[in-house]
Amino acid sequence: MKNQIIGTLVLQYIVGGIYLIGTGLWDAAATLSALVGCVAALVPKTYFGLRMIRATENNKDAAQWLGYAYRSEIGKWVIMGTIFVLAFTSGYSWDPVVLFAGFVLIQMSGWLAPFVIKGN
Repeated sequence: MKNQIIGTLVLQYIVGGIYLIGTGLWDAAATLSALVGCVAALVPKTYFGLRMIRATENNKDAAQWLGYAYRSEIGKWVIMGTIFVLAFTSGYSWDPVVLFAGFVLIQMSGWLAPFVIKGN
């Protein structure tokens, strides 16, 4: 399970990097919006992934593991919400299409990860 979590995170960071490079080449002014969109997805996913790695190494009881997963998921949502609140209250004129496209791209890459890493 550890390799699958790490593989998924690596894939998502690569997709985010490609998106940032593409956005920077297309419109340099939108790069910061792309970065914040990717960070709003990657930071919570990294937090959740690292907590799940720790939980799988330490816990063998399914009920405890599930409780840990729920608490980690709540933490993930709090981090994500905080990033968005900070971004939109900063006063910076974001490009919302680029920002949310980066966020959605990272989210969708997580769905495709099982096909790419093939259960390693």
